[in-house]
Amino acid sequence: MPRRIYTYEPGRGWDTLNYLVTIGASSRGSPHWCLSRTWSSLISKEPERENDPWDAWTLEWSVSSPPLSKLCLAPTVSSRRPLWDLKHPEDPDSRYE
Repeated sequence: MPRRIYTYEPGRGWDTLNYLVTIGASSRGSPHWCLSRTWSSLISKEPERENDPWDAWTLEWSVSSPPLSKLCLAPTVSSRRPLWDLKHPEDPDSRYE
């Protein structure tokens, strides 16, 4: 398929494929999907998600999004996985370092 050509000569066999690709690209990159998800989340009565749905290790997952207040104190970091250490005191990562 030649590149940088927005229209093709009839009879070259690219008409149907070009049409399908155009439909696929417009439906995939459509802002309608994003707007529908935004609208549904605004009108839904579902509770907000928790701060750390993936049981992550790092400190950015310990803060709510958006943050409710500014952080006043710097957290104490004793290992590579500080949030894991806070949530799982029975198995801290600092014991393996």
